[in-house]
Amino acid sequence: MKSMFLKITLALCLGLSPVLAADEKDITEPQAIAKVQEAVKAIKKDAEGTFAKISAGEAPYKDKENPALYVFVYDTAVNMIAHPNKDLQGKNFKGKPDVRGKKFRDEIVSLGVSKGKGWTDYHYQKPGETGIFEKTTYCEKVKGSDGKLYIVACGKYK
Repeated sequence: MKSMFLKITLALCLGLSPVLAADEKDITEPQAIAKVQEAVKAIKKDAEGTFAKISAGEAPYKDKENPALYVFVYDTAVNMIAHPNKDLQGKNFKGKPDVRGKKFRDEIVSLGVSKGKGWTDYHYQKPGETGIFEKTTYCEKVKGSDGKLYIVACGKYK
């Protein structure tokens, strides 16, 4: 938020129009839920194909106008099955905490498995920013077309 204010102030001082980067748009909870539900429907029909599209950062699983709005998928062992960031794909995140010690990935998966859906709050570094920010992630459980259980998620900074 502070960074956005500084960018707008600087642009106005220079006589420029303050155009914000697409990934700085605020993501709403309904947007995150809708993105997850869209992926859940697709995974039920074609898990492998949907995972490939998510991992490639393709629409509709990563929003073209707001690239910070995207889905990712864990299996029940907290392995990252699909994510637009290739560095995260295929890695196991079981027991890995945020900077304050919260094992949020385990919590996301546990919540999805036990309740079917819900929100998890944690702290995370925002890309391109310094500092740690509050983040929340919505998740839903889905049985893929391959018969396996997955947890589909989409996060947003608070």
